[in-house]
Amino acid sequence: MKYVAVSLVTAAVAVGGFAFVAVPRLLRTESTSTVGSTGAVSRAEVEKQVRENYSVPLIQEKPKSVSCAGGLKAWQNDSVECTVTSGNGKQQKVMVSVTKAKGNSVSYDYAVLAD
Repeated sequence: MKYVAVSLVTAAVAVGGFAFVAVPRLLRTESTSTVGSTGAVSRAEVEKQVRENYSVPLIQEKPKSVSCAGGLKAWQNDSVECTVTSGNGKQQKVMVSVTKAKGNSVSYDYAVLAD
């Protein structure tokens, strides 16, 4: 499996001696959930969060559907592969990985997988 890195171009503008840097937000890649009684974030919750927070790059279109292989355990670096389907039916694989687990809270990030 390969991860695809997306390079963002930044623009700096000087106004009245101050420099402002604009970084376009092409893809939101983070969610936080509460761990259930099983000590994990359920598959349904992961799919819901990806569907609500993942946008197709450049278009900012929410996915039509998301299907994940399972849930996420509440420990750092646990991961699950998901398939995101856009409105036009195109599918994209993403890896959802835990970035932080503290108490009942789990934060996770998405990375697009190369074919």
